[in-house]
Order: sequence, then C-alpha cells, then structure tokens
Amino acid sequence: NMNPTMTCPATVSVNTDAGVCTESSVALGTPVTADNCSVASVTNNAPTTFPLGATTVTWTVTDGSGNTATCTQIVTVSDIIDPTITCPAAVSVNTDAGVCTASSVALGTPVTADNCSVASVTNNAPTTFPLGATTVTWTFTNGPGNTATYTQLITVAENIETKNNNQNAGPTPENPQT
Repeated sequence: NMNPTMTCPATVSVNTDAGVCTESSVALGTPVTADNCSVASVTNNAPTTFPLGATTVTWTVTDGSGNTATCTQIVTVSDIIDPTITCPAAVSVNTDAGVCTASSVALGTPVTADNCSVASVTNNAPTTFPLGATTVTWTFTNGPGNTATYTQLITVAENIETKNNNQNAGPTPENPQT
C-alpha cells in the first residue's frame, strides 16, 4: 500500500499562436514516475488549447493497487504579437474665421486589429491646430501591453476667403477708409 511517486515536468512558457490569443501545441514533457509494484496510468488535466496567462496542469499517477500521487506544472502563454494600426488619411483644413488656427478638426478613425484584445487607442492631437503642418501620433495598445504607432499629417492653411472678405468689407467705424 505504498503510494507511487511523481516529479512533474518543468514549467513551460510559450507564445500565442499566430492570429489567435491561445496556444494549441504545447509540449508539456513527461513526468518521472515510480512505484514499488507497477504504474497503471499517468494522466493530466491539460486543456487542448491553452488561454493567455498561466494555467496549472495537474498530473496524476495511479499504481496497480489504485494508490495515487499528484504534482502540478505551470504553463504560461504570452502574447508578443504587436497590434496593427492603419491611420486615417492626411487631413487638410482651413483656419477658423478670424484666427490663425483650426479647431474641431475631424481626424477620422484608425483601423486596428489584434490577436487578443484592445486596451486603448490614443493620439496626441492638440485641441486647436496651428497654421502649417502638425504630425499626430496614434498609439494602439493591446491587452498585454504591446503597442503599435502610426502618424497622420494635419495641414492647416490660411482661410483666404475670410481674409478677402474682411479686406473688402468697406469702411467701418473702427476702420474708416478714405
């Protein structure tokens, strides 16, 4: 009536399969087992597909008399695949009336993709864009913290129509023309 003995295989660290957030081909290894009579079976509760993160696999050895022993092995799946981002097209706008800046610029929406999850999509766009070219950097971060960045060019030109209209407005009490 002696219990069998077992030493589990080493901890395993793997990366996700391409395009998914899981790993389906984990090589667990083989535990070392012993018994004073006979080993009837060695089993484990490993899933077919391992999710992102740490999974505990429990191994069980059973001897010919039905005595058992267990040990655990950790399988860690990491996501090292960077997300992808495609920025909206470059934007050209005119200045707002009467000022040398543009506000309420519609940047568009980037197209993002990731094999696991989206944590955030941010950009460093100012509230008001100055005259000239401004580069906006978009940053896409996935759940495990991998990032992708892309830039978008915003060009602000002087609003000629407003300038010409102000010059052709005729005399005003504040600006009498002679």
